[in-house]
Amino acid sequence: MKNIFTIFVIIIFLSFSVKIRAQENNKTPEKFRLITGIRVNPLLIYDLKGGYKERVLLHGELGALFNKKFYTSVGYTAGVNAIYNFNEYWFIGFDKKVPVSWVIAEEYNLDNHKFFVQTGPNIKLSKIGNFFMFLYTPVDEFNLGLKVGVFIPLNAVLKKR
Repeated sequence: MKNIFTIFVIIIFLSFSVKIRAQENNKTPEKFRLITGIRVNPLLIYDLKGGYKERVLLHGELGALFNKKFYTSVGYTAGVNAIYNFNEYWFIGFDKKVPVSWVIAEEYNLDNHKFFVQTGPNIKLSKIGNFFMFLYTPVDEFNLGLKVGVFIPLNAVLKKR
C-alpha cells in the first residue's frame, strides 16, 4: 500500500508541475515561460526547539511561469534525496522594485518516506536570486520549523509565448 501511495504522489507531482520562472523584467506581454535549471540554496533550518542546521542544497527543476504571476515547478534535491513541487504567486510583480511572492511547496523524502509542507514569503533580490522564510512541518505530525535562506537560480528558458 505504501508503494502505491508513493507512486500516486509522484504522478500527482509530475502532472501538476510545469515550472514557470521569471528572472527579469520584460515589457512585452508574456503568457508562458518554460524553464529548466538548478538552484543553489544556502539556508538555515531551525526546529523551533533551539536547534538548527546549516545546509547548502542543489535542486534540479523544471517549471513554468504563467503571466509573470504564477510559477510552479517539480524538482529533485540530491542532498536530501527528495522530490518536490514548488508553487508561488507573485502578488507584488516583477515591474516593482522589490517583487514578492507567497510560496506553498510540498516535498517527499525518498529515504525516510516522509512528506513535508512549507509556506512563506519569497523576495526577489534583483537578478541575483531570492530570499525566503518558510515555515515547514512533516505531514504525519505537526512539528513546526523555520527555513531561512536564498535561492540562486541558474536557469535556461526552454520556451516563451
